[in-house]
Amino acid sequence: MVIRCLIIDDEPLARQLLESYVQQVKSLQLVQSCSTAIEAFEVLHQQEIDLMFLDIQMPGINGLSFLKSLKQPPKVIFTTAYMEHAVEAFELEAIDYLLKPVTFERFIKAIQKVSMKEEMQPLALQPTDQVLFIKENKRLVRLEHTSILYLEGFGDYVKVVTPTQVHVTYSTLNKLSELLPTSHFIRIHRSYIINLNKLQYLEGNYVQVAEHSLPIGLTYKEALLLKLNQQDD
Repeated sequence: MVIRCLIIDDEPLARQLLESYVQQVKSLQLVQSCSTAIEAFEVLHQQEIDLMFLDIQMPGINGLSFLKSLKQPPKVIFTTAYMEHAVEAFELEAIDYLLKPVTFERFIKAIQKVSMKEEMQPLALQPTDQVLFIKENKRLVRLEHTSILYLEGFGDYVKVVTPTQVHVTYSTLNKLSELLPTSHFIRIHRSYIINLNKLQYLEGNYVQVAEHSLPIGLTYKEALLLKLNQQDD
């Protein structure tokens, strides 16, 4: 798996050193190297980034404040010449805290920590026959398929609606649809996936799922009708 990296440091020599390190590791891909947090903010809104190498002492917005400002930050490894910010950095769930000048050996140890987390995550998120796991805030939440009424996508987030709760996770409908069995779940609209076992009736261009009336997209209606007819057979 390739880890897409962003370097943020106002010191040209520090950036060049990290760039050379990234280029020596096959699993890393350097997306961009930035001298300010503002420049990095633009990159994060335009590119998919898995890992940031983030300096703390920078003019304008420092690294800690920048990380706090991000709603869904990528993983971060802090790089700094000062030790006193280490506690706060780890409270922000930093992967590692590298003191300058960063040696290649120490850099590799930090990357190994990233790789360990990447290897652990898919195991936790693997679907079972009857369960969906989603990330909500800092928790991994277990949802029985039978408890799910429908899923609604909005931007980079998805609402998973059950009879008693609404869960919000940072993901897309496309990603979550891959974790759900097509025998029970079907997309009825670009923004909705429903649990067929919870469907009460279809009327016009709407379906009733429990007390929720949900629209059917024109491009999805034929597949939905076909699925319902197959269930009747």
